[in-house]
Amino acid sequence: MSGVREAEQEGAAAKGRQRRRWDTLTDWARAQGGIILKPVVGVLVSLGLHPNTVTIVGSLLQVGVGVVFGLGRVRLGGLLLLIVAPIDALDGALARATGRKSRFGAFLDSTLDRVSDAAIILGLTVTYLEQARYVPVALLLVSLVASLLVSYVRARAEALGFTCKVGLLTRVERIVLIGALSLFGLADIMVWALAILSVFTVVQRVVHVYAQSRQEAPEG
Repeated sequence: MSGVREAEQEGAAAKGRQRRRWDTLTDWARAQGGIILKPVVGVLVSLGLHPNTVTIVGSLLQVGVGVVFGLGRVRLGGLLLLIVAPIDALDGALARATGRKSRFGAFLDSTLDRVSDAAIILGLTVTYLEQARYVPVALLLVSLVASLLVSYVRARAEALGFTCKVGLLTRVERIVLIGALSLFGLADIMVWALAILSVFTVVQRVVHVYAQSRQEAPEG
């Protein structure tokens, strides 16, 4: 009986480790995307492409989507965003497949993700400005600042030794929210949801780091 209990405990521990590894939808999507995109990665390997090249191309495509949004083609922009977004998972998978993982590659990927996010949100902002709809413009500017803070809070927290992968609206969720609701003509709802959930995620991460800091032994 003790052997059965030990096996059950080991199984539960393994499941717990898997859940902790997937702290966000972004982590889960990357894990699943590596399986789904494996044939594509094989083609990229055969072409000899560098992971950083894929990172740059993916970012340029998302900036292009931002331009489409800025031209007022919101539904088309939503469709294109959902089509090009999976490219964001290819660079990491390619780096692992070719043994070219590097700290600079991770830095470049994170930096260009922020550029892409800004281009997409600013593209939507231009469209609402041209329509003289200033409430959505304000909400989008709040979303822009909050989306950048979501990334900054994690980077700063991890630099100080905290863990900070939690978050209701990390990058994958944000891209899916913008793309799907824009595609289905629900851009006004998307703007409100994006602002509220982005701010909530910033607060969520700050509270998470604060809770960890309270568990530290006081200095001295």
